[in-house]
Amino acid sequence: MKSHHKMTGWVALTCAVAAAACTGSDPATGTLTVRLTDAPSPELQSAVVWVSSVYLIGGTDEAGPRITITDTPAEYDLMELTNGVTAHLGSADLPVGSYTQMRLVVDSAKVTLKAGTTFSDGSNTRSLTVPSGQQTGIKVNFSGPVEVRVGETILVVDFDVLRSFHSTGPPSNPNGMMFKPVLHATAQDVAASISGTVTPASSNATLYAVNSGGSTPDTVATALADPLSGEYALRFLPPGTYDVSVLGTGLTGTKNVTVGPGENKTGVNFP
Repeated sequence: MKSHHKMTGWVALTCAVAAAACTGSDPATGTLTVRLTDAPSPELQSAVVWVSSVYLIGGTDEAGPRITITDTPAEYDLMELTNGVTAHLGSADLPVGSYTQMRLVVDSAKVTLKAGTTFSDGSNTRSLTVPSGQQTGIKVNFSGPVEVRVGETILVVDFDVLRSFHSTGPPSNPNGMMFKPVLHATAQDVAASISGTVTPASSNATLYAVNSGGSTPDTVATALADPLSGEYALRFLPPGTYDVSVLGTGLTGTKNVTVGPGENKTGVNFP
C-alpha cells in the first residue's frame, strides 16, 4: 500500500534531498518499497514478530522529522522468510535523494523451539517484549546512504534471527530466551551474494559475513549450511569486502571475499 505524505513540516528536508532546487515547485519523487527477509535458525521452528510501523528519519540528526513508510500493523514469521524469500513491509512516495536512518517499531515477538527441544518448564514457546529503549523503533543498519530515485527503489531489511534471539541456559533445555534485534538493509538492485559448500556437511556449520572494509567490523549476514549437501548462501549483501567465517563441529575458517554491485560470487568453499 502506498502512502502519500504532505510536505508541510519538512520543507527543509525536501530542499536538502530533492533533485529540484527549493523554489516552491514540487520536487521529484520516487517510491521506496521496504521488504523483509531472514536466514534460518538452528534452534527455532518459528519466530513471529509484530511490526506496527516503519519510518525514515530525515536528515542526519536523531531528532529529525519522521517520514512514515507504513503504520499498518502486521505480523511476520521470520522462519518463513529464509533462502531469499521476502515479504512486503510497506511503500511510500518520497522526495528523491539520500536517506541514512530507518526504524522498525516492533511491538513484541513469539518464538517456538524446534521439535524435540523444550524450555526447562516443559513448554516450547516464549512471548518476548522489545528491549527497553527501543520502543520508539529498532535501528536498521545501512552500509551507506540509501538513494531513492525516480521510479521504485526496493530496500531489503534482513532481520537476523540468529543474532536477535539468544537462548539462556543449556542449549538442549534452555530456561529462557533473550530478544536483542539486529537488522541490516541494502538496496535490492545492488545487493550481492556469496555462496559455496561446507565439507563435511555433518559439521552443521554457520556462516558469517563480516564487513572488513570499515573501521569497525560488522556482521552483515549469517547463514546455515545445508546439513545434507553442505551448501550455503549469504544473501542481500551490500557491495564490499567481507571476512566470510565458518563455525561448525570440528570446523573453523575464514576467507576474505570482495563482491561488487549485484555480484553473485560462487565457489567460496570450506575447508
